[in-house]
Amino acid sequence: MITRRSALIALAGAALSGGACATDQSPDGDSIPTPLSFGVARLLSGSDADVLALLASYGEGNNQTKFVIEFQNESHGVFRHVPGSHPARFFEELGKTLMANARRLSDERQETLPFDTVFLGPPTIRSPGGGYGGAPGDWYTTKLFLGQDQSEVYFNFNLASGEGEFSTKDEDYGNAVLSELSKVIW
Repeated sequence: MITRRSALIALAGAALSGGACATDQSPDGDSIPTPLSFGVARLLSGSDADVLALLASYGEGNNQTKFVIEFQNESHGVFRHVPGSHPARFFEELGKTLMANARRLSDERQETLPFDTVFLGPPTIRSPGGGYGGAPGDWYTTKLFLGQDQSEVYFNFNLASGEGEFSTKDEDYGNAVLSELSKVIW
């Protein structure tokens, strides 16, 4: 569960790292592709009140993609496979968002995919320009680290509105993030 303690730890981490935060502008002022938005709903996680589990869904009907994102503590989590998902359109759009130039999905199939995470500060607002910060709000901004090479992607979510999104950290990670996520979203 996202607790006051975890928010304080994340705030301290963001301050120490220079206040990094997911935005829609690159350092040289170029536009970054639009984040890939999808729905999120909180799941009951059984007896462990410290686990935050979110069911993510993208698309509708026969084109709907579903997966679970589970934050097990302030720095670790897992993606969980959801049977019956149809991710072709999801990966097409995610590849664009991540600026993946060699879109290759993994042949490996896993029920879970662990990740490391950093919360980039306390819940905040979404700025009109698409970035985050400036005042308290309902958006949690996180950076996820996937695979052995620790490929990075931003995952931002708003429990009040039921929205989640992936956005690019760096185009150099796009292919690896796409491949890692395809191991569990299939």
